[in-house]
Amino acid sequence: MAWIYNPSMSSPALPWNGTLLLDAHVAVLQGHAGGSDTHAHYAHQLLLSDGAPWQVEIDGAQQQGQRLWLPSFQPHAILSAPEAGCTVFLEPAHADLEQIQQHLHALPGNALELHDWLPRLSRPQPLDRRVQAALSRIAQHLPGPVPAADIAEAAHLSTSQLHRRFQADLAVTLRGWVLWRRLRAALAHHLQGHSLTDSAHAAGFADLAHLSRNLRRMFGIGAAQLQGLQLHVA
Repeated sequence: MAWIYNPSMSSPALPWNGTLLLDAHVAVLQGHAGGSDTHAHYAHQLLLSDGAPWQVEIDGAQQQGQRLWLPSFQPHAILSAPEAGCTVFLEPAHADLEQIQQHLHALPGNALELHDWLPRLSRPQPLDRRVQAALSRIAQHLPGPVPAADIAEAAHLSTSQLHRRFQADLAVTLRGWVLWRRLRAALAHHLQGHSLTDSAHAAGFADLAHLSRNLRRMFGIGAAQLQGLQLHVA
């Protein structure tokens, strides 16, 4: 797994504006997603619009459309976003790729109409009981340190077996999963009205700079671009 960031691209100044629905394993942004530097993140991403098309760059090639699907860890940059677009983030273990690919072009371009589709698109995949035990122990540790040896013991696995199970069942490393959960926690905390510095510490990041670096490489944006979002936690 490689994190992708292209330092030659300048950070877009346009903020993200709209409403963010944040569920346990799904996030839906209705509004203007601004732009982004090249990045890659754990979640599958759907870019939907009933109006102006999205314009993205994928592996150096520009694409545009009203219905785009970006697989997990696909390097991409958002070049232009519609004012009333809908962005969906689905964690791989809770995404039904067959349904996404089959119905992508029929999906509505707004969050209200998309609501009835989400249970089908975000149908959870069966997880090994040992992985479930590991996830439960991780949740007990967060936002503090997450020692791999303790997680492996809770799952009745060796540390190497634990890492292999995470890759096989969740399509991410243990470290990557923990980082993803920290970023989600920091985002939710910040959009509830707390400062970015407080949110970084509340999610277990060393400081604001640590949060900012990871936000940049996973979403290609600066923290200030999130100021226009309103949070709705499901």
